[in-house]
Amino acid sequence: MNPDIIRNLYALTLFVGGSIFLSGCSQTATEFKLSGETMGTFYQITLAASEGRPESDQLKSDIEALLAQINQQMSTYLEESEISRFNASDSTDWFPVSSDFAKVVSEALEISKQTDGNFDPTVGPLVNLWHFGPESSGQEIPNDDLIKQTVEVVGYEKLGVHMSPPAIRKEKAALKIDLSAIAKGYAVDRVAELLAEMGYRNYLVNIGGEVVARGKKNNRTAWRLGIEKPVENRREVTEIIELNNRAMATSGDYRNFYQIDGEKFSHTIDSRTGRPVTHLLHSVSVISETCMQADALATALMVMGPERAWEYAQNHRLNVYLIYEQEGELIVEHSPQFPLLETKE
Repeated sequence: MNPDIIRNLYALTLFVGGSIFLSGCSQTATEFKLSGETMGTFYQITLAASEGRPESDQLKSDIEALLAQINQQMSTYLEESEISRFNASDSTDWFPVSSDFAKVVSEALEISKQTDGNFDPTVGPLVNLWHFGPESSGQEIPNDDLIKQTVEVVGYEKLGVHMSPPAIRKEKAALKIDLSAIAKGYAVDRVAELLAEMGYRNYLVNIGGEVVARGKKNNRTAWRLGIEKPVENRREVTEIIELNNRAMATSGDYRNFYQIDGEKFSHTIDSRTGRPVTHLLHSVSVISETCMQADALATALMVMGPERAWEYAQNHRLNVYLIYEQEGELIVEHSPQFPLLETKE
């Protein structure tokens, strides 16, 4: 399985009442499911049965062709992908890319500006330095001098993009980008667009826990999802939500990390300090119009930590669900409009 997005698979959301880790096709009286592997994780498409049984082989082929195209653009684990060729280049001239690639970079830079660099697509050299990227060669703590040297080539201000013609440019030859905290959300959006173009109106797209919900289930209720409790070595749903014509992404620190001498090192790295974050915010879920935006914002809030993330979410009217640790207990804060399902005692 390609590890490109595995480092972001914190079991972000779970379908309620069934496993998301399926393969192939299945159908019940109320829904049709199509699933497989992509970007180092799973994808699952759920269509309301009211849509009728699709030509599953053709639909699966169309979806996987689209996902393969996105992977070929944005996977740092494919040597000939657009992103890998840009990262390998030592030129500071404009580098031609596809329009889709430029669109994602443009959105990444916009969110970087909005969040004062808490989201940063140029974090690639630090991801590799801390052994979470394609150039990982073991698990050891980098020395302070190496961290400082690496931070000097990182920074979203050092990356440029223009759309016509689509191209990106680095100010420093050693700069490398990593879009893993936004590309999966973008892929979810694109699959949802593909389904809409095919005439589908009631569906749920899930790639590694990042989701877009459109329309309603066959019983005319909203799609239901679970938010996972941020605990290691087991999966446990802590809340059920109803999602309708929205996207949701979750970022967390409890799946992809390693420990050295009892110290935990998370894959979530602050590009300004050059180090994994050490605060006690364990999970962030963001609901937004697009999954690409939700994906990047969830990562930005994870970098901020609990107090700053909550303040930022309130100031910018984000729809969020935060889980953090305080004195050994898990604490939840969420926006008033976060669509939690009310359950009867």
